[in-house]
Amino acid sequence: MTLADESPTARMDPWCIVPLWNGTDVLFGYAVRHPTTGGLSWVSSTEIEELDAAAGRARTRSGRLYELGRRIELQDIPEEGEEPWVAFELLLGHDVDDPEAVPPRVADPAADAEWVAACKAARHLAVAPPRRIPKEVTEFLDRHLAAYLRMRTGGRPV
Repeated sequence: MTLADESPTARMDPWCIVPLWNGTDVLFGYAVRHPTTGGLSWVSSTEIEELDAAAGRARTRSGRLYELGRRIELQDIPEEGEEPWVAFELLLGHDVDDPEAVPPRVADPAADAEWVAACKAARHLAVAPPRRIPKEVTEFLDRHLAAYLRMRTGGRPV
């Protein structure tokens, strides 16, 4: 059975291949659908084990089979917007083989991680995300975090 014949467990669109310093490659992209993260967020995968770009499929070390949408190049991540640029640096910036491929953008990793999480929550809740201003992020999370967590846990207490 080929990758094209199997049912994907996640969908990434856009996506790119990221070479890491240890010689392995991972995917980075926007998870439209993902069983672990809930989707609607920028993610990196585990190491790529199989890739059939023509069929739009990739299997990673975790066993996840990604359906792949539009391919971008690593250096094009900043053109996708501020959130993917920041998410890339937070997730892979220290592990990427070519640190110059995507110039650094993060000044405060903790604050930027909260902002990226708030952007994801906003998409799930269908509300406007906060700007990348710490006070606005804190206010957004104070206002929306409980609803997001309820939605993510199917109404179960967290």
